[in-house]
Amino acid sequence: MINLPEYTDGCFQLCDIVEDTSQDFPKEIVVKRNIGVIWFREISVYDRLRYEFEQSQKEITMKIRIPQYKGIDSRCVCVINGKQHLVYNATHVRDKNGFPETELTLIRPDRRLVFK
Repeated sequence: MINLPEYTDGCFQLCDIVEDTSQDFPKEIVVKRNIGVIWFREISVYDRLRYEFEQSQKEITMKIRIPQYKGIDSRCVCVINGKQHLVYNATHVRDKNGFPETELTLIRPDRRLVFK
């Protein structure tokens, strides 16, 4: 009997970082995708990985897995419980039963991004 993966640790709103060129000086803004929420399963962040990121002055906030979704890249932001998490890396993997998933490494943004 094969168990289906469960995504019950939380959910997030997926947003895109886009460049607003409507004014004299372009600026980056965040635009919500109209796809509803995405449920996730949180996975462990090992001390070594956390240390490596700290050396490059980045703070890992979470590592999560979702059902495979290839529309996520490093120009995306996940809003979880009102907090912004920048997607550092999205890797497409298979779990131990062969189900396709996307693993997201989330970091704290350098600055709070503005929503449109």
